[in-house]
Amino acid sequence: MTESKKIFVSPHIDDVRKDLNLPDRVYIFDTTLRDGEQTPGISFTLQEKITIAQQLDKLGVDIIEAGMPVVSKGDYEACKKISKLGLNCEVIGLARIARQDIDKVIECDMDSIHVFIATSDLHLKDKLKMTREEVLSAIVHEIEYAKEHFNIIEFSAEDATRTDLDFLIKANIAAVEAGATRINVPDTVGTITPPGYAYIIRKLRDALPKNIRISCHCHDDFGLSTANTLAGIEQGASQAHTTILGIGERAGNASMEEVVMSLYALYGVQTNIKYKFIYETAILLEQITNMRIPVNFPLVGSNAFRHESGIHAHAVIMNPRTYEPIGPDLIGIPRSDEIDDVILQSIGVGKHSGGHAIASKLNRLGVMVDRIQLQEIKNRIKVLGDKGKQITDQDLLAIAQAVLGTIPEMEKSIELEELTVVCGMNVTPTATVRLKIKHEDEWSEHIASAIGVGPVDAACNALSKAFTRYFNKIGEVKLAEYNLEAITGGTDALGHVRVRLEDPRGFLVDARATHEDIVMSSVLAMINGLNRIVAKYKLELNNLSN
Repeated sequence: MTESKKIFVSPHIDDVRKDLNLPDRVYIFDTTLRDGEQTPGISFTLQEKITIAQQLDKLGVDIIEAGMPVVSKGDYEACKKISKLGLNCEVIGLARIARQDIDKVIECDMDSIHVFIATSDLHLKDKLKMTREEVLSAIVHEIEYAKEHFNIIEFSAEDATRTDLDFLIKANIAAVEAGATRINVPDTVGTITPPGYAYIIRKLRDALPKNIRISCHCHDDFGLSTANTLAGIEQGASQAHTTILGIGERAGNASMEEVVMSLYALYGVQTNIKYKFIYETAILLEQITNMRIPVNFPLVGSNAFRHESGIHAHAVIMNPRTYEPIGPDLIGIPRSDEIDDVILQSIGVGKHSGGHAIASKLNRLGVMVDRIQLQEIKNRIKVLGDKGKQITDQDLLAIAQAVLGTIPEMEKSIELEELTVVCGMNVTPTATVRLKIKHEDEWSEHIASAIGVGPVDAACNALSKAFTRYFNKIGEVKLAEYNLEAITGGTDALGHVRVRLEDPRGFLVDARATHEDIVMSSVLAMINGLNRIVAKYKLELNNLSN
């Protein structure tokens, strides 16, 4: 084991381990594409789902939950496409205990199926309107049907941690006897403590056949998702449901980064995860979701391996393990020592920079781009360079994030051709936009004008007017949140805009853009968001823009 990979944990760990029922290895079931996409403001396009699935396969996850095919045409298409990618991992589809749902997973030709039904009295009474006997009958009937098509069936008793324990055990035994090969235990609303979750897992482990894999699915409503997942594994669960960066419904799910590295560093339990790709995967999700990783996020946040205190910094120089549980290079974050800093600063970026130099600089800053994205970044740098702008590291990062946060070219429906804004003292701010809008693979031009309380408001109003007029079946899209920040100081600072848009159905989408003109940043961010909304509708509602 190299110095960077040495782990220094509690000297009492071996004594504690004697009282645990730890598995030899833990399987990672990733639900970023299903539960993760239920995060308000996140909506993946088909190409983004494929990109994420390929990255998760590269990372080494054992199982990818590609989606719930019955939910929408978009989910159905994504599940079908991901199933045919030839990935090394297992691709699973989610279905309710219902024939229609199960048939959709069968149609998508997925490797396995994950079926669920609520079992808590609260859900039975107020949601399902079913008795316990009716639920048990449905479990047996539908799993027996699923067994005719799948060798691997995972069963989840939704709201398991608020279910009467005797009935929970009874429901899971019924599922196994009907053909389920794995049992998942969802803490659906994150309302249990680690000892309580461990107790449930221990009781289930004792009641179920030893060959049945038990899985943990924990939510973070009280910040306990990782702790509860680990508590379950301590009692014999050998599979963990996680998402990248812990994204998911409400406060999110258990974070893959936290669970996997805790198993490695604190328990010595193996997974199939290739640790060196953890940071790379986290950055990819940040870029696609347009959600910034909090600076204090464990392991992959920008402060995770920074040391401000003089005492800490001195000790880390002498031996990094004094104030670091693991070395950053283990999860793919290069150690920025003095030599690296000199190299990083020596690579200048400007309008004359070549692709190799820009890619090298971006790699050192933790950003991965493909050939097409790199070309677009180069083009934007040249435009800024021609205007006399000096490109700082912060500018480069902002430009790269804006490019990576843009919807793929093949899925665009709206492009900005021209923007004119008139404003000044005693002048009502007025804006005119000229757009190219795609309809049945044909592009046409559309112009709209509007006024506002300022130039940004006027420009966004004009854009909304053109959008609502053309995409009238979607309806008016509202600007729910708007955030502007200057990347660097000075009057030539790049403006980085983040917006959250909401359509009439309450569907939220986040988007961002960077430009030296804040009005342009605002309009481009809105166009990115509108493109995502249209892409969603085209998949779900069969070209609503017609």
